[in-house]
Amino acid sequence: MNTCAPRQASAKAEKLAQRLSHILAQLHQGGAIDKHRLAQDFQVNVRTIERDLGERLYGIAERTVEGRWQLALAARATIPARYLGAYARLVGTEYLFPDSSVRYLLEQLEAQQPAQHALRVQSMPNEDLQGHGPQFAQLQRAIEQQYECCFTYKDKHCHVQPYRLIHKNGVWYVAAVEGLQLKNFSVALIQSLQPYEARHFTPDPQHHDYINRKDDVWFTASTTEVLLRVDSEIAHYFVRRAILPEQQHRKDEDGSLLLTTHVSHLSQLFPVVRYWLPHARILQPLAWHQTLVQGLEQALARWDPGSQRALKTAPL
Repeated sequence: MNTCAPRQASAKAEKLAQRLSHILAQLHQGGAIDKHRLAQDFQVNVRTIERDLGERLYGIAERTVEGRWQLALAARATIPARYLGAYARLVGTEYLFPDSSVRYLLEQLEAQQPAQHALRVQSMPNEDLQGHGPQFAQLQRAIEQQYECCFTYKDKHCHVQPYRLIHKNGVWYVAAVEGLQLKNFSVALIQSLQPYEARHFTPDPQHHDYINRKDDVWFTASTTEVLLRVDSEIAHYFVRRAILPEQQHRKDEDGSLLLTTHVSHLSQLFPVVRYWLPHARILQPLAWHQTLVQGLEQALARWDPGSQRALKTAPL
């Protein structure tokens, strides 16, 4: 009985399986692969690699315009491992875990069922942009191709030069120059968007530098330096992460903090101070402290059980 033929067939099938698994692994890493390099690595004819990619992996691999091969869009069910680091930086989670290595991230993804997982990350509430996908894509393309746009925003017609899409506290904004001023616009409030593909502009590097430096979406020509005293009871919350823009602090002997911040508008500061009352106090500018106190007094008077306004709005 001749056993050579079955053995040869088995060896051939094993080599094919090894070759295809190697090609699939390369495709799932996210990069384009070169058929000539593969033919050289496996010591086979280029036509054999073309048959692997075009026939045996039909629907999984697709040819690029440069003649190389990559994973078909329909087959990209997961983020390739080589992109995990870039993805973490893109969505702002690079330092979410003490270990930011790809190996650690993959270990978390491959761990046991979520119900048994040792980790649980509570996501931030995000605005619902369902239905805004085409508009979002238009803005992104306008930024990349550097052409102007017009749209209606809060019943006002705006003609802008878009610079960047920014996600902050669950809300998407577009940073754009209107006239000569850099502003931000909530994407959800933009209506009747019309990109002008024929009207290109040259971005100002200073605007890009300004956007990159900012840790908020309040764009103003100048900011106000504010000095606060934070009691020791809540100091830990301000030390563990920056709560206010450009926050810096000095810890005194009693455990309290002398804290400085630079804000563009009172609305950046007052809600934070109100939240931490009576353990946070504005020292400078003194006028801002007085404005805050007056607002609190007006609120107390408004909701005093004996006031006429409180009686009108009291529940039945």
